[in-house]
Amino acid sequence: MKYKGSVTVFLSLVMGIVMSLILMTVESARCSAEKMRIEMLTRMGLESIFAEYNRELLNRYDLLFIDSSYGKASSSLKETRDHLKDYLSYNVRPSKGIISPGAGDIYGMKLKEAEVCNPSYATDNAGRVFKRQAIEAVKNRYGAGIAEKAVSLKNNYDGSGIKDENVEKRREEIRKELEGIELDDKGKKLKEVFDKRQGNIASLIYGLSVRPASTELKLKGLASYRKNKEGIGLVRPDTNPDSLLNERLFEQYLLWKCSSFTNDLGHESCRYEIEYIINGKNTDTANLRETVTKLFFLREAADTMAIYRDTGKKAQAEAVAVPIAAVVEAFLGVDIKEPLKNMILVSWAFGEAVTDVRVLLRGGRVPLVKDSSDWNIKTVLGIRYFYLNYGKMSDSGLSYNDYMTLFLMTVNKKDKAMRAMDIIEMNLRTTAGNSNFRMDGCVEYLEARLKFKDRSGRKFEIRRDYSYMNVIE
Repeated sequence: MKYKGSVTVFLSLVMGIVMSLILMTVESARCSAEKMRIEMLTRMGLESIFAEYNRELLNRYDLLFIDSSYGKASSSLKETRDHLKDYLSYNVRPSKGIISPGAGDIYGMKLKEAEVCNPSYATDNAGRVFKRQAIEAVKNRYGAGIAEKAVSLKNNYDGSGIKDENVEKRREEIRKELEGIELDDKGKKLKEVFDKRQGNIASLIYGLSVRPASTELKLKGLASYRKNKEGIGLVRPDTNPDSLLNERLFEQYLLWKCSSFTNDLGHESCRYEIEYIINGKNTDTANLRETVTKLFFLREAADTMAIYRDTGKKAQAEAVAVPIAAVVEAFLGVDIKEPLKNMILVSWAFGEAVTDVRVLLRGGRVPLVKDSSDWNIKTVLGIRYFYLNYGKMSDSGLSYNDYMTLFLMTVNKKDKAMRAMDIIEMNLRTTAGNSNFRMDGCVEYLEARLKFKDRSGRKFEIRRDYSYMNVIE
């Protein structure tokens, strides 16, 4: 009884508290470690499925999307979910697939549930998800400054007065004033040129009667011709792909990635892709014919406007018109000098426009508004033989693709984006493993909702999202 136990009792009480604190700290650390591990597992799993982007789509079009069909007949988020579960199963159990008796996992973590949801598809919002990536691609390649030329071109066109030139009205007035008037032989030959404008414009222009062969485009089932899957749309609505600058950048992307008559990229499904985006016809020939006709109308308006500003050419036309009109006035008592001069001028502009288009189709350049020195048909006598004039090649002025830029600006934004996706689908379907490729199966963004359970039975839930936006911007 000499020894007292007060210290031992006190120490036991203190040790109980200390041990509780230590065990609580250990448990808290273990729980935090498990949460961190789940964060890492989820991140790695999402990065793994987003690493499965379609390689052909990236190589050809600089676009990053998961193809949720994975080469199969149809696309489904179920496939994406299964891929995520497969990647997570290896991350949760590092020993999976390894023959090692001693391998183990101190957490004993198990994946109980996996779901992927709220995807953003390329076709969402009439293709604006795809469009945003296309804009970023062209900015990364060329910089935003590439749009400055297109903006300047549009401003020059708007300020040129070409849009105000009504050639049809001029021609109709001339027709009415010359109706029933019998001209001499020289006047009749000039009127033949005037009347040719009523025929098939495309057939008058270089090579279109025999080139190209009429290739029918397989449009059925493409993005523009079906009901597409719908996701949540643009994830960041503050980014507006339809702004004026972004629209110009998107058009430059199309000119970069799509073939045209003067820019053959070797795409077999559709030879004239820019022309298809502009017109939406079902054959290469029809798309080219429509484009060439539009090109002719633009050039005819520009040349008509220019010739009425050219005093030299007006003097030539008057010199030819006066003697012909004098004969008519002598016999019929009708003064047709002014309408006859106008007929010569618009016929001259017509022949010059045909020549301009021929130059453009051969890869040459034509100024938007010509001065006197730029004309190919220099004299009135040349009007009758315009069909033999293929024009002079020049390094100054606008190229065929520059004029395509102007035409792309006139296409409805939705049609422009959807037809561009038609082109992508047509081309991707010719590559290995992509025969069923669809843009509405291409995922840019999605959310994952996962449930885990550890060795002790504790349950964890996590919800995370991921996208390519941070990669491409």
